Amino acid sequence: MENLPVTVVKNKKVEIIAERQAFLLFDRMVAYHIMNGIPVPIDSGDFYIGLDERFLKRDNMFFHNGQVNEYDTARIENDMEPIQFDFFVTNEKSAIAWLYQQLSIESQTYQTLQPKFMQEVKTIDKHEAMPELTVLLNDNFLQDEQGKWYIPDVTKSTDVTKLREKKLLKEFESYLETKGKLKVFRTEAIRAGFAKLWTEKKYKLIVDMAERLPESVIAEDDRLLMFVDLSTGRV
Repeated sequence: MENLPVTVVKNKKVEIIAERQAFLLFDRMVAYHIMNGIPVPIDSGDFYIGLDERFLKRDNMFFHNGQVNEYDTARIENDMEPIQFDFFVTNEKSAIAWLYQQLSIESQTYQTLQPKFMQEVKTIDKHEAMPELTVLLNDNFLQDEQGKWYIPDVTKSTDVTKLREKKLLKEFESYLETKGKLKVFRTEAIRAGFAKLWTEKKYKLIVDMAERLPESVIAEDDRLLMFVDLSTGRV
């Protein structure tokens, strides 16, 4: 976190530093352990709880105590309330990031989110099996008594994350039961499956599955590429 920029200001607008968001910090932590041959010591749910306990959160980004004043000053000087986000929703991961951005501003009903979501989801990666909005909401967020969706707090996020991972792994297992090239699939399910196979030291299965995916999918996803490269060296 010390190596990431604290503020990025362009045209008097504070930009979001994606690498400071929870899901990308988790990816970086996993990558560090795998690259160094160290078992990943924590799952995503507990990692997110740890972030909330140990660091300061601003606009869905995390900072050290010594960094947050610089960011707060930039926000005041550039008069950004609410902060503006720019997302290109092309797959499940970016769709979830867009929903986090929307719900970090305020809780919202499906009826409010749906037309905005349809405006954002215009060009989907041709291989991506994009889940319906209802699936994304049910798998990643919670709903209150008024029917509004909101980001779960740290006491509930672990259960939500584990439930989502269970569903993704079930999807991945269905891919393992098929043969031939996969043309349409959930990339997030592939990521979850590769992580599980890695912990089980099933390196050949990772390599075999990678050969069934479009080369561009592996090449453009740092985490998948890492699993494949390291597994290839162990087969």
